[in-house]
Amino acid sequence: MIKNWETCILEVKENGVAILTFNRPKQLNAINQQLSIDMPEACAEVTKNNDIQALIVTGAGPGWSAGGDISVLAAMNSPAQAKLTYDLSTEVVKAIYEIEKPVIAAINGAVAGASVATMMACDLIIAADTAKFGFNFINIGFTPDSGASYFLTQKVGYHKALEILWYGKVLDSEEALSLGLVNKVVAKDQVLAEAEKWAERLLNMPLYTVWMDKKLVRASIKNDFYEQAELESLNQILAWTSDDFKEGIRSFAEKRKPNFTGKVLYGITP
Repeated sequence: MIKNWETCILEVKENGVAILTFNRPKQLNAINQQLSIDMPEACAEVTKNNDIQALIVTGAGPGWSAGGDISVLAAMNSPAQAKLTYDLSTEVVKAIYEIEKPVIAAINGAVAGASVATMMACDLIIAADTAKFGFNFINIGFTPDSGASYFLTQKVGYHKALEILWYGKVLDSEEALSLGLVNKVVAKDQVLAEAEKWAERLLNMPLYTVWMDKKLVRASIKNDFYEQAELESLNQILAWTSDDFKEGIRSFAEKRKPNFTGKVLYGITP
């Protein structure tokens, strides 16, 4: 199934993997008002479509997304309009971040500005060896927006985040990998195929556990040790009730590969 919006495309494959593509290639997939409307609608489709078990986000053309459309930014003529513009771009990031299913970013080219926040809102990131990551807000007198400072600080720590932001750094793929901003770097023509491999591997895992792991890791950002340990205990009990846990125990005892068959209706215990 392929569903088109004006600025993005959603393709759902038979194996349960969906590919969501920014589709403004002539503008390097920059975020404008229409994309701020289309992407949340596409993400809502991902959430409600039970045939989709994992999502890949990529960009059409040479870039992933160049951040806010400069023509939109230049046309702002009041603080109220500026606030509305920034809030709209944040909607794209929130839409990605709030998807409970696994989300993999396939970074096929440059990503900058608000779109580095969109990228970091994904769960796993596969990057082309030619990709560039622009945290260069300060070069035009801007501060980071759309959650970029939140995600960056979580990933690289306080001191490194300020170094990157204060000096308007544009990182290459190897620098991004060394900082833990991306999971893997591959040749440009292999990015989407590698992302699909990672997604397909997840589909062979117990999907209920995949879902719970995502929630646990996110909770760990704000919880202390005691809160997190208690939350882990509660999730272990939920996992213990699943058919996939029983299959995992049987396969371990029988020294064979497990055959996990459970399907997840996200947000609802199966």
